[in-house]
Amino acid sequence: MTSLQKQLKELHIRPKKSLGQHFVHDPNILRKIIEAASLEPEDVVVEIGAGLGSLTEPLARRVKKVYALEIDSSLADALKDRFSGGDTVEVVWADALQFDFGAPFRRWKRKIKVVANLPYEISTPMIFRLLKERECFSLLVLMLQLEVARRLAAQPGTGDYGPLSVWSQLYSDVKIAFQVKPNSFLPPPKVHSAVVKFRVLPKPRVVVEDEKNLGKVVRSAFTYRRKTLGKALQLGGFPAPLIKEALSIAGISPLARGETLNLEKFCTLARLLGSK
Repeated sequence: MTSLQKQLKELHIRPKKSLGQHFVHDPNILRKIIEAASLEPEDVVVEIGAGLGSLTEPLARRVKKVYALEIDSSLADALKDRFSGGDTVEVVWADALQFDFGAPFRRWKRKIKVVANLPYEISTPMIFRLLKERECFSLLVLMLQLEVARRLAAQPGTGDYGPLSVWSQLYSDVKIAFQVKPNSFLPPPKVHSAVVKFRVLPKPRVVVEDEKNLGKVVRSAFTYRRKTLGKALQLGGFPAPLIKEALSIAGISPLARGETLNLEKFCTLARLLGSK
């Protein structure tokens, strides 16, 4: 029986399938996550899904402050008991999708780091939420389903390339740090995982004049990815004459597919489609 299993047994806690709980129990994986976070003594870290504190404790030994977010009230109570003796860890019973990341950013007047073992069900909306609030962050280290990790790092022209690829690569240097086997978790998930490292850029990789319009273009291109780009943009609500003109100026064939466009082409197209 592992130390994590003993903790769960002593606290009469069972992992909840409804919350997608898969706790990391492999000390080597925990060490590698800590290494990936490139921690400094003055860092402020938000840990999403702190569980029983297996990662919270080594984080707290290395940084100024850890905000340990946990949506499960029984786990949050256990965390509060475990870290009640000091002021480095602040346990927050909260849904990370609703948490105000700007609060610690404003409180400490420095960009924060996020470390998370994300439940697979919320990984995509959570990534989009973090990228939207990117001004608060310097680094994100996220445990994700391997399939999602591959989409984040995918290049144009590949099957994995999509909206996650575009947005993450537009605002960060993103790479898969390492893969994680199911037996590193308790209970083991049915899929492989990976830890992905996002180093948030000081400004977008390509100039974005209208993020809302870019979102509409990207959404159209990939929602109708089996359609030609010209047709996909029409289905996305753009007028046909404007599409024809924009594609011509951008040097993009109307018969191209959205998945072939790189960041520069997407941003150019969004600018042209939003200019009238």
